[in-house]
Amino acid sequence: MAACVLLMACSPKYDWRTVHSDEGAYTVDYPAKPTAEARPIAINGQRLPMTMQAASIDGTLFAIGVVVLPADDPVWRQQAVDALRAGLSANLKGNVAVRDIAVKTAAQPPLSLPAVELVTQGAGGDDPAPRRLTARVVATGKHAYQAVVLESGDAALDARQQEQVEQFLASFHPY
Repeated sequence: MAACVLLMACSPKYDWRTVHSDEGAYTVDYPAKPTAEARPIAINGQRLPMTMQAASIDGTLFAIGVVVLPADDPVWRQQAVDALRAGLSANLKGNVAVRDIAVKTAAQPPLSLPAVELVTQGAGGDDPAPRRLTARVVATGKHAYQAVVLESGDAALDARQQEQVEQFLASFHPY
């Protein structure tokens, strides 16, 4: 019995694995095996499919969303970034802190892409449980991306989670 308790205490909560998405043109480290789904998103008056891969661990969702744009065009990229930012900001009731950052590509040597990071805490929708959302939004070529960590309940209040959040977001690299 003591051996079972010891073994459970040593089992890792996070089972990090690198995922390469050729369709989405990115690489990222997920803390568990991701699932995939798609949903439409409105950009520039058009409904475009957003494919998402996500993994969840103890109330924390780690996700990458990708929209393939109709053209490799700076106007499309900016409109996509604006739409993704607006959608993420609307998810939680609370102030949104936004800062400009750089996201490194998977190229060798890596290139720095201009991106924005959003961080907000608050309740989500009708659920009063605390939530913390940290997201990075970037677009390059014909792809617009959102890398998101959504912490819910106790996870949203646990400062120790920040290491996992940063590991996921820092591992995201578009091709």
